[in-house]
Amino acid sequence: MSRVSQGILILLVALCLSGKAWGWKRLLSMEVGPDGSHLLYPMSATWEKGRFYVVDTGNHRLISYDAQGKPLKAVNPGGRLVAPLDLDFGPRGRLWVVERSENALLEIDLASRSIRPHRLRYRGRELFPERLVWRQGWLYVLDRETGGVVMARLEGEKLVVKKIWVPKVRPFTGFLDFKVRDDGIWALEKTTHRIFHLSSQGKEEVWKPAVGLVYPVSLEVSGGRIYILDRYLRKIFVFTLQNPPQLLYSFMEKGWRRGQLYLPRELELTPEGLLVVDEGNGRVEVWAGGS
Repeated sequence: MSRVSQGILILLVALCLSGKAWGWKRLLSMEVGPDGSHLLYPMSATWEKGRFYVVDTGNHRLISYDAQGKPLKAVNPGGRLVAPLDLDFGPRGRLWVVERSENALLEIDLASRSIRPHRLRYRGRELFPERLVWRQGWLYVLDRETGGVVMARLEGEKLVVKKIWVPKVRPFTGFLDFKVRDDGIWALEKTTHRIFHLSSQGKEEVWKPAVGLVYPVSLEVSGGRIYILDRYLRKIFVFTLQNPPQLLYSFMEKGWRRGQLYLPRELELTPEGLLVVDEGNGRVEVWAGGS
């Protein structure tokens, strides 16, 4: 078979794969706050104890929703939120928010309405948080300065950086996103589209690029699958969990209606389904099912 014929065949297969949702079903869309105002440039979302929480960056607020997607409460604790990027719940049930305007992590006690800012430093250098995850007493933070994943713990009321995972392989362009799972940390590299895995035993593995991507911005890993969100193609690509990853299918498409993407930002796997944060459409959707 000629190279031209092979190229046409690959293109036809890709088109067929991308046209199917493969069992995925949109469960709900979160688009407005309790006052009816539309989300503006949402950057992140998560699920905690029966509620969804959305970072509504453009409106300088955090919004909680019930399990059916009904908006419950919008807050800007102490008026401190100017450019919030990410959130998660940490020790003692406190809410942690990445606040870019202060280059800080805000530890928020919603009960007492107290706020404690934390600025990360490591070996005399200031770090620049982008994303965060609390897991089993450890705080993991994506750092724009090194491009690596910061690992920190609370010592009393002080947040102390213990180490930073920056892969040994060179060149390294920095991570765009990461997820922490029982088997370790999975991370997506800028530009190269390589996938990195740091096992819970400290073994580092570099996976070859996932093919077919243009501008991937977020990943998830679950059930023997890798899910990668492409901001440019406005699709979620589903790969096998192997090196190199093999494309199974993709779903979703560019558009402005519910179930479509314009400028997607993040994937977050929750017990309720896959959260898809669409910055461009001002919308967070929950999808479930899949194969």
